Amino acid sequence: MRILSRMLRWLSVGICALIVIGLMATPVLADTGTYRITDYHVRLEPQNDGTVRITITQNWIVNSGNIPWITVGLPNSHFAIEGKGDAANKVSADNSGGFTGVRIDLDKSYLPGETFRIQFTVLQSNLVERLPDQNQWRIAYTPGWYDNAFIDHMQIDMVSPVDVGSYSSMVPQPSSTANNIFTWEQTNLTPGAHFTVLAESSDGSFLTKPNKVVGSSGIPLSIIIVLVVIGGIVMLAIWAAMRAKQKRDEANTILIEDTEKELVHDPIKKEKAEKGFEEYVDKKGIAPDEQGRYYDRGYGDYITPVIWAALLINNNNSQRPPGTSGFSGSSGHSSCACVSCACACACACAGGGAAGCTKKGFHECSACKDSAKLPSNKV
Repeated sequence: MRILSRMLRWLSVGICALIVIGLMATPVLADTGTYRITDYHVRLEPQNDGTVRITITQNWIVNSGNIPWITVGLPNSHFAIEGKGDAANKVSADNSGGFTGVRIDLDKSYLPGETFRIQFTVLQSNLVERLPDQNQWRIAYTPGWYDNAFIDHMQIDMVSPVDVGSYSSMVPQPSSTANNIFTWEQTNLTPGAHFTVLAESSDGSFLTKPNKVVGSSGIPLSIIIVLVVIGGIVMLAIWAAMRAKQKRDEANTILIEDTEKELVHDPIKKEKAEKGFEEYVDKKGIAPDEQGRYYDRGYGDYITPVIWAALLINNNNSQRPPGTSGFSGSSGHSSCACVSCACACACACAGGGAAGCTKKGFHECSACKDSAKLPSNKV
């Protein structure tokens, strides 16, 4: 029971930690500034294994607030990051809350009036579609959009892997075609506006290898993190319980030895201990076994007058430091300290293809704060 109580305390703290982590991982649609994208360029390069190399370049201008990082949407979560450039200091996958794409940490936090340019490349899977006729293929692509920003100019280039005359459908019609590259352009996109291009070809000869999934994580990263955290908390709780039991057993051994020495040298206390022990087993209804031993279920082991005097008298005097006698006849008292509160921090980060992060500080939990002043009932 004592071990279980200890584990529950550790798990309570662990649950509080999970609440903190969960709140920190929850995205909130809130930008730290306003911004405008002056140029948005995408280059698509279909590969013979069905993947598509996508290179995205964006030019941003900050109107107000500050922009320390941005996100860029991608078709799905099956991609591998290949490179980065310009103001993109770090590019990482960001597939959560219905959003698929990348988060780009900038080389600094950009302020009003400042501009920056980012570039990155991914190898995207599950974008090229084979039609029922294996000689036909199609690609439909929508660049990630921004609900809170105007886009002055957007350009999509697709490097055709086959002859440009093999295409049976183009929606919309390309703005231009040169050197086996189709180009679509759009200007003055309002916040939240989508721009989709579609190309369908009857020549699938370049697809010499089966389509494969690149960068597929299988289990979402957020779930993996939660499982790892829970596993770590459980292991920590088990280790703490075992360690606490070891220390308690060592302290109890010393306490029993000291009490035994004390009773040997003090016949009066020895007599009181034996009498008290008899009253205790009678009150608890503990009968001796065939060997004359008394097993106390509450204590979880066999007991003797010495053990009773050292550990069981006065409502579990195991709280006393080793080397002090428990045979004093006084009554014990304990206080229950706060071991788990809803103390948490929250990080309200922008999502859905937005920018920046507004971080909230830790708030004080008065119960936890006050409990630090109370004596704890350790086991």
